This record gives sequence, C-alpha cells and structure tokens, in this order.
Amino acid sequence: MSYSMDKRKAKGSALYTRKLIEGLLTDDRFDFYLVHYDKVDDPLYLKTHEIIMPKIRLPYGSRFVSQMLFFWKYRHNQFDIIHWFQPRVYPFYWLAPAKKIIVTMHGAGDISAPKYFVFSRCVFNFVLKYFHKRVDVAIVDSENGKKEVIEYYNFSPTKISVIYIGGGEDFILIKKNEAKKLVAEKYGIRGSYILDVSRFVPHKNVVTLIAAYVFMRKKYPTRQEKLVIVGGAASKRRDEYVAAEKSGFSEDIIFIDFVSAENLNAVYSASDLFVFPSLSEGFGLPVLEAMASGTPVVTSNVTSMPEIGGNAVVTINPLDVSGLAEMINKILSDENLKRRMIESGLKRAPKFTWKKTAEETKNLYVDICKIL
Repeated sequence: MSYSMDKRKAKGSALYTRKLIEGLLTDDRFDFYLVHYDKVDDPLYLKTHEIIMPKIRLPYGSRFVSQMLFFWKYRHNQFDIIHWFQPRVYPFYWLAPAKKIIVTMHGAGDISAPKYFVFSRCVFNFVLKYFHKRVDVAIVDSENGKKEVIEYYNFSPTKISVIYIGGGEDFILIKKNEAKKLVAEKYGIRGSYILDVSRFVPHKNVVTLIAAYVFMRKKYPTRQEKLVIVGGAASKRRDEYVAAEKSGFSEDIIFIDFVSAENLNAVYSASDLFVFPSLSEGFGLPVLEAMASGTPVVTSNVTSMPEIGGNAVVTINPLDVSGLAEMINKILSDENLKRRMIESGLKRAPKFTWKKTAEETKNLYVDICKIL
C-alpha cells in the first residue's frame, strides 16, 4: 500500500515508504504491485505494476470504501503479501486479498505520545489494538518500538520484527564555511545557531526547547547563538510561535517552514548543535541525519532516541527546561566535547542505511512466504 508517500514531503512515513520501495524494486525475486488511491506524477510507479483503487467520493469515509472495493475486486486473485507501510489500517482490513499481512507500525506513539485529537487516528488505533490477530507481522524501527507495540497494542512478541530504518548514507559532513554560505544565501541566516527539525505537534516538544533557549540566553548573556526551527505549521496561531513572540528573543528564534532534501544537509552541517527534545519517536530520524552531517546532538532520554544515538549523543530529560539549557550551554562552550561528539556521530551514522532496511525487509518477505 504505497499511498503514504503520494504528494507528501519526504519525511516520516512518506520517506520510509519511498526509500523502502526504491530498495525493494531492485530485487527480481518479487513481483511488486504498488497500490494507492489517486494517479500521481511519480516515476516510481513506472518501475513496476500500479493499482489505483476504485475512486469514490463521499462526505466521509471515501478511502475506507475505496479500499473495500479494491478488496472485493481482487478477492479471487490473492497476493502473497500485502504490506501497509504505515499503521493506518481500516476496519475489515482482514478482508484484504492477501495470504499474509504486514503492517509497519514504527512504535506506539499514536497512543502513548501527546497529540491533537484526530478521529481517524482513534479508529486506526482501536482496530490495531483489538483486531490485530490477522496481522502476521508488525515491523517496528527499534527495540523500544517493539516494547511499545507489545504494551499498547497487545501484540505477541513473536509477531514483531525489528528493522532499523536508514538515512545515514543520505547525509555527509559538509565543511562549516561552505554550509554556512549556502544557509545564508538560501535562508538569510548568518552566524552561529542551534537547530531543531520538528513538525509542530505536541510530542515534538518544541515549546520546551524554546523555553530552554530563553533560559540559557538570560542566564548566559554572552551566548548569541540563534535558534533555528525547521518544520513549521499550517497556522501562525500555534503555541510554538506564541512562545517565540513572548520570549524576548523573537528576532533570534527563526522558523523555516520547509527545507528541501538537497539543502537540509547543509542546514544540519552549518549548525553548532542539534537539539531534539521529542517526547516520543519510533526511530528519531533527525538524530541520525544530524550525526551524519557532523553535528553534535542533544536529544531525549526516552523512547528510541538513546537506542539510535548510542554513545554518540547526549541525552537528557526532555521536560527539564533548566537542565536542557545547561547542557546546551555546556556543549557550546566545550570545543573538545563537541569534537568528540562529532567524531562519534560520524562513526555511528553509517550503521543505519536504507539498503540494509530494504534487505532485511526482503528477507522477512522470503521467510513469511516459506510458510505459505
């Protein structure tokens, strides 16, 4: 089910879907069909079979009905495996024309992490929690994600496969002066800055980061680094913007709604420190991207971040404003510490590649097909 990457900026589940499909399609052992809702201008669909689910327009539930019609149309032509690349399975997903069903769940952040209420998310969570028996394998991005899926969705450990995602190979160390030049030209940001790359949703904890930045600037007036937050939101009336406006340092808190993939590497490399105080991550891809870009990382000591960052990152309670501020100041003030963190990050990042993700997923396909 490839629709999670359609017309979406390549982050999160959209990036995972695209990168995994690119890796899967290189293997001639499999005959792939990419199933989605709408025709899109994406060359990836030209590389294999494409199925567009029957289109229907209703006030609500159009995609649910479209999926049911797809199930009905192919009921006599079962696929060996149907793989949902994100945990968005509708009621009656078990009617899918598949001998085996795989769902990539990443973790249980949709239940455990603070989020804005979305009715459809509640439906998906309910289905996976109480009607998951028909799922043959749940793929998660980390050992912590496995623990969450067992705890919050009641999955059996034997039905969960841990496959780390990639991204380490997509970013490189760019010389600081070259990266800063590009960032200045593209985004008008000059001088030293602290970076966060986060969507504006509650569990990304951006407001706490802003509070820590303000604490540091007030306690250590000589610190002049800006705070750059890449992510943005649809509306300017958000807590993150309000916190920046009331901070007293609004001119030094810079929001960038979107950075293209080709420029993101430079944005990471030009920063003096990457801070990612998220409250919940199935993997925490920005941590990996920052390490690969040669930037020291401070991140949360919860969920998957310590597992992914290992000894290359500094972890801290993401809700401790003063502690986070002190740690930011400590790392910015210690060139030897920064150098050691950069070196450790550059060694760790190459362990996580999309090629490895695809290979382990293909091995899972082969294993599950053996018992058909």
